[in-house]
Amino acid sequence: PHNAWTSIVASSVTIGFGGSVGAEAPIVLTGAAIGSNLGRLFRMEQKTLMLLVGCGAAGAIAGIFKAPIAGVVFVVEVLLLDLTMTSVLPLLITSVTAATVSYIFTGTEAMFPFSQTEAFVIERIPYVLLLGVFCGLVSLYFTKVMNRVEGMYRNLNNYWKKFVVGGIMLSVLIFIFPPLYGEGYDTISSLLNGQFSHIMDKSMFYSLNDTYWGLQIFLTLILLFKVFASSATNAGGGCGGIFALSLYLGCIAGFVFAHASNYFPFTMYLSEKNFALLGMAGIMSGVMHAPLTGVFLIAELTGGYALFLPLMIVSVSSY
Repeated sequence: PHNAWTSIVASSVTIGFGGSVGAEAPIVLTGAAIGSNLGRLFRMEQKTLMLLVGCGAAGAIAGIFKAPIAGVVFVVEVLLLDLTMTSVLPLLITSVTAATVSYIFTGTEAMFPFSQTEAFVIERIPYVLLLGVFCGLVSLYFTKVMNRVEGMYRNLNNYWKKFVVGGIMLSVLIFIFPPLYGEGYDTISSLLNGQFSHIMDKSMFYSLNDTYWGLQIFLTLILLFKVFASSATNAGGGCGGIFALSLYLGCIAGFVFAHASNYFPFTMYLSEKNFALLGMAGIMSGVMHAPLTGVFLIAELTGGYALFLPLMIVSVSSY
C-alpha cells in the first residue's frame, strides 16, 4: 500500500534537490501499486489483478506524458501483458481517461513542442540507420556502466556511506556540467528547438561557447558522464527512473551525431533538431528493449508524427 504515495514523495524530493533522474518511473510504480491495491481490495483473481496493475502503469504513462497510445504499447511490450480484447479495452479506457484528465489540468500541448522546419527525405535513411547503431552502442554503454557503478555502491554496507559518496559524486559532476542538474528537460527543449547557445552557461567550458567543436565536446562529455550522475543519485539513496534519462541521453546523442556529421563537407546535411528527436526514440528502444514504445512515445511526446518512418527505423536498428 505505501507504494501508492511514497514513490511520488521520494522522487519529488530527489529531483527537487537536483538528483539527475526522472519522475516518470516512480509515477508508473505508483499507478501499478494503485491498480494492485484495488485488485486486492475487491479480492480479484490473479489474472484480473495483473490486468489492473497493467492499467495503473498504462494510466501513469498516458497521464504524465499525455501519450495514451504509448501507455497501452508500454504495458503490452514491457510488462508482457497478453494482447487480447479482454486486456486491450481496459488498457485503452485507462490510458484515454488519464490523458484526458491530464489535458484538463495542463492543456493539450505536447510535453516537448516540436516544429519540423525541415522535411525528412529518403536519401537520409542510411544516416538514420547509422544513428540507430550509435544509439544502440550508447544504450549498451549506459546499461553496463550503470550496473557496474550501482554494484560498487552495493558493496558499501552503510546507508550513510552510500549517501555521502553519492552526494559528493553528484555534486562534483553538476559543478563541472550544470545541465546534469535535475531531469534535464530544459536541455531537451533547447536542442529540439535549435536554441543551444545557452547550454554551456555557468560551466567551465563557457569560453568554448563560440566554437563549433566546443559544444560538441561539452555534449559528448555529458553523454559519457550522465550515467555516473544518475547512478550516484539512485544508488546513493535517491528515487528516480530511466524514462527521462533515456529521453535526455537520446536527445543529446542524436544532436551530437548530426552536429559531427555536418562538419564534414562530403556528407549530406542533417537537421540537428530532427536527429535529436530521432535519438530519443533510439536510446529508449535500446535501454528499455522496447522499440514500439520508443516510436509511439516520442511521436506523442513531441507531436513529431511527420517523422514516423525514421522513428521506426532508428528504434528498430538501435534495438
